[in-house]
Amino acid sequence: MINILEILDSERARINFIKGLIYLSKATEKKEGLGGIDESELVFLRNSMRALCLEQEIQNKLEEFIMLKEIRIDLSFDSKKQTLFFFREAIQLCYIDGMYQQAEKDMVLEMAKMLGVELNIIDKIEKWVLEGIEWLQRGDKLLELEG
Repeated sequence: MINILEILDSERARINFIKGLIYLSKATEKKEGLGGIDESELVFLRNSMRALCLEQEIQNKLEEFIMLKEIRIDLSFDSKKQTLFFFREAIQLCYIDGMYQQAEKDMVLEMAKMLGVELNIIDKIEKWVLEGIEWLQRGDKLLELEG
């Protein structure tokens, strides 16, 4: 298994990764007319910040970024691997509330276009994420077995 700190191997890449996830959460929340980022998404974002070993000062600035009403980012990554890792995690973030909303899918596709990722690659990542969710659900059903 690959260590995320080896993929996102610079502070810039780690910050851009988190900002991209925040942007996705906020943009889709705005399109859907919601009052704020879903609590489960906030937990995902905060856990990601800690997992990336970002200094507390940077985490505080990213928390402020979350609270802004309007955000714009110039998202970029240093490698294709970083970019694909971003989409793998971003699509998982979209599913965290149990649904992959059309607004989320549209934003993922818009970001993929912006970052030069082909749609067939996004399709493969979406299928992989869905397979993982189904796998977890089957595991949850195992907890109901008796015998």
